[in-house]
Amino acid sequence: MVHYKKLLSMCAIAAGCFAAGCKEEHVAPLPDSESIPQLVNNVKVININGGAKVTYAVPPDPNLMYVEAEWEHNKIKRNAKASYYGDTLLLEGFGDTLSTDVTLYSVNKREIRSAAQHISIKPLTPPVKLVRDGLKVKPDFGGVNVTFENVTGGDIVIVILAKDANGEMKQLDAFYTGLVRGEYNIRGLKAEPYNFGFYVKDRWGNISDTLMAELTPLFEAELDKLKFKELNPYPGDVNGNLYSAAYPMRLLFDGKTTTIFVTGQTIGLPCSISIDLGVKANLSRMKYYQRQSTAFYYSSATPEEFEVYGSNSPAPDGDWNSWTLLRKCKSVKPSGLPLGQTSNDDLELARAGEDFNFPLSTESYRYLRIKLTKTYGNSANVTFSELSFWGAY
Repeated sequence: MVHYKKLLSMCAIAAGCFAAGCKEEHVAPLPDSESIPQLVNNVKVININGGAKVTYAVPPDPNLMYVEAEWEHNKIKRNAKASYYGDTLLLEGFGDTLSTDVTLYSVNKREIRSAAQHISIKPLTPPVKLVRDGLKVKPDFGGVNVTFENVTGGDIVIVILAKDANGEMKQLDAFYTGLVRGEYNIRGLKAEPYNFGFYVKDRWGNISDTLMAELTPLFEAELDKLKFKELNPYPGDVNGNLYSAAYPMRLLFDGKTTTIFVTGQTIGLPCSISIDLGVKANLSRMKYYQRQSTAFYYSSATPEEFEVYGSNSPAPDGDWNSWTLLRKCKSVKPSGLPLGQTSNDDLELARAGEDFNFPLSTESYRYLRIKLTKTYGNSANVTFSELSFWGAY
């Protein structure tokens, strides 16, 4: 009997739960995914350089999957899409400022389109033309210097041409960048007149007109490291405060990137090193090599910031007033990734060495003093591999 009562009780509870569940459940019709989706509304066009932003209000259509824009530019059909959760379409890749017809569609989960909705855009000056119009080129040591402004920050390529022996314009180099401003140097040219051409292109195939210029690179040669030697250390210099006698300063100019200079672990920053170049030189540039180890690339005791000073008559007591600041240098990872992370571009630069140009107005100096002010890992000591210098002497 007891078991029978328990069974009745359990059945009653189950029935009550079932009834309660039926009361709370709301059965609605399934969305009609075969229906034509509604059009977006309140469409507005904001013309930008090389394209347009199209904003709109999304209709309350449960079947809507995305919004699509279609247009034709330079006889090429293109499109842009934005999901149901967005309210903006970005139309890019226009190489002119002509009015262009654009068709908007709402598209549902079955890829069924709405009726066509027509709008017109009129892009502002394309980035390739903006960059081309702002290019400045001038002779530099061993080549030419190109400065640019890329206000949109889009990915562009600056292509450099030069006439060959047959009088034909051939590509000499190409510089890829997404920086909003910067400069680029072409090196390794003789000090003789060249006919150069410079144009800008983007990833959509838009090309600017070509800037033509006849320029004569300035003479430069790499300074002979066999003439380099360490100056008698001044106060504030490393002064033999090394991690080990196996890593002396002279290894910075032994012509090898496999050897390293390492200061003592408690030396602290700033500290400095002083070099006698052996000749009085008008410096054009220097190349700085990090310690050639992935464990030290952009990390640990690798220098990130340093200053280069020149002098022809340094004070015996190391007074900085007898030294002239030539430039401040900052090592920069191309990827911009945080400490401990590197990209292939970062690794390639670390292996190739980083170039730092000196101003054309730099005077000639025999003695250099390098003040090391910051390492990537905020370490108390410093380690790197090699320094090379170029100039006229």
